[in-house]
Amino acid sequence: MRRGKRVGEIHIMVFPFPLQGHINPMLQFFKRLASKGLKVTLLMAASSINKSVQDQASSSINIELIANYESDPDKKQEDIKAYLEKFKILASQSLSEVIEKHNRSDHPAKILVYDSIMPWAQDLAEPLGLEGARFFTQSCAVSTIYYHANQGAFKNPLEGSTVSLPSMPILGINDMPSFMREMGSYPASLALLLNQFLNLQKVKWVFFNTFNKLEDEVSSNSPLDQRSNRNKKYSSLTKSWIRKMERGKRVSETHVMVFPSPVQSHINPMLQFSKRLISKGLKVTLVATTSIDAKSMPTSINIELIPDGLDRKEKKSVDASMQLFETVVSQSLPELIEKHSKSDHPANVLVYDASMPWAHGIAERLGLVGAAFFTQSCAVTAIYHYVSQGVEIPVKGPTLPMPFMPPLGIDDLPSFVKDPGSYPAVWSLISKQVSTFQKVKWALFNSFDKLEDEVVKWLANHQSVKTIGPTIPSMYLDKRLEDDKDYGLSLFKPNTDTCITWLDTKDINSVVYVSFGSMASLGEEQMEELAWGLKRSNSYFLWVVRESEEEKLPTNFVEETSEKGLFVSWCHQVEVLAHKAVGCFMTHCGWNSTLEALSQGVPMIAMPCWADQPTNAKFVEDVWEVGVRVTVDEKGIAKREEIEECIREVMEGERGNEMKRNGEKWKELGKEGSK
Repeated sequence: MRRGKRVGEIHIMVFPFPLQGHINPMLQFFKRLASKGLKVTLLMAASSINKSVQDQASSSINIELIANYESDPDKKQEDIKAYLEKFKILASQSLSEVIEKHNRSDHPAKILVYDSIMPWAQDLAEPLGLEGARFFTQSCAVSTIYYHANQGAFKNPLEGSTVSLPSMPILGINDMPSFMREMGSYPASLALLLNQFLNLQKVKWVFFNTFNKLEDEVSSNSPLDQRSNRNKKYSSLTKSWIRKMERGKRVSETHVMVFPSPVQSHINPMLQFSKRLISKGLKVTLVATTSIDAKSMPTSINIELIPDGLDRKEKKSVDASMQLFETVVSQSLPELIEKHSKSDHPANVLVYDASMPWAHGIAERLGLVGAAFFTQSCAVTAIYHYVSQGVEIPVKGPTLPMPFMPPLGIDDLPSFVKDPGSYPAVWSLISKQVSTFQKVKWALFNSFDKLEDEVVKWLANHQSVKTIGPTIPSMYLDKRLEDDKDYGLSLFKPNTDTCITWLDTKDINSVVYVSFGSMASLGEEQMEELAWGLKRSNSYFLWVVRESEEEKLPTNFVEETSEKGLFVSWCHQVEVLAHKAVGCFMTHCGWNSTLEALSQGVPMIAMPCWADQPTNAKFVEDVWEVGVRVTVDEKGIAKREEIEECIREVMEGERGNEMKRNGEKWKELGKEGSK
């Protein structure tokens, strides 16, 4: 009885804005409060009261009329501002008089629940001894957009084709509330909506007409009425929600520039990483150079082009191209950063390709935090780091013993370690990469902990290492990003539809997929041996032969193998690897290709060419046990008999079945690692 008496002593006043869409939810909500024994008074603007409202209110909900300016708030926009100002003046005076009248009664009001678009009601409640509660008749998601707009997160007009906010999907311009999309068209309405957040910290309660599971990421998990057994509840977000939005504001103020080297294998993982950052509400600018086709980049990412001095039609040596690139970009990148520093949203962080260690100095000089993104494995980076500590190169002896690695033969080492004199500019760059390793704030690796557990732990002794992989399109990994089916950039024209149509006609695990990436180039003799090895295996095969490599195929080979083989110049590789018909992947073991195969559980035939590929091949065969590595002769050529034998071992043998089982294990671990 005593508890019932205390409940009955609570007197709540409810004050909706005089529009049907605002009156209905507030009236319904407080019918529920009245059913719990609370005294409820509905404050209605005199211009909006009618018999239907009176009929909806039960005897437990008293109605008090509030004088207001009688005009139609749906009039032209130029009239709205004047209407709102007059409404506020008259309603403020009348509201104070009603509250004071009840204060002199036996049952004074304790709480004023008011429509969020009338934040000035809070200032009336406090001096008269009432606690204020703000009721939002819009969704939590829309409120989040207006909150960030109120905090100055958007420019007028909106820039770019998309908007990213914490805990929200990526929003296209047409997904934004109309008052945000066309800010200049409805100035009074927009001001009314943005002002909903004035003095929000003073408010005791914040109510939303939604339920937790509908907007789980944006809302809190504290329903107002835990005793209700109805499926739909009205959820309240108190100051914890405000704190969430403040954290979101700090996140949205972070502007990350992501700068990959202008080659396909470096752009793809850093582009995918950019998408993930955007999904977390960060502002991201992808810095692309003029030598690539930025028109094919995804429109969901803000892209800035800078000159790099390279002309893909002009033939230059690797050393000369690298030097020219560094010289030109060392000028154009600072100019871009300084341009953004004069904007409302200056860059805070530069995530640069680790193959450009000189970019760290640019970031440091301009006050940005530098983060190095390694597009190679942790193992390869560890080898470079270990060798730089005084190991003589070229390495003497048949092996390079390292405490945290499997036994590495000379042919398992990156080519730049095995033969540093072959590419002096590249080795010089690697040396600089290692020397700046301990200076960077974060070292980001496109890998996952369980894939390279021991190596990651060793590197972590030297730097703040974070594995963020595998960075492949979400559709083929964890599905965390909606409609993320490909990287979004291809420097070659893909024939994916042709591939998928052809694969659809083949049995499960019956096709050998062959590709050597965007840069590797096989000699004519190796191309011929590979071609005849594929034919001898009698397996179906899908071979990616770039246009520049087609002339190396044996004469009439395409025609002679048309019943078994399909040749394309390029494809979306991860989509092909995900197809059930693909039974193995003959690959150069570039790091992206290796991760894509692991993430789809596809066994590999490793045929490494250069750079990090021999080390990746070592791990594929001996550490992860998901493939075999071809044996080459004294000239470095894998013969057709060897290629045939490797294909048969993976596609037909018991060892091949074990590789498939191991592949499925790494596929699941890759999904876990991406979370």
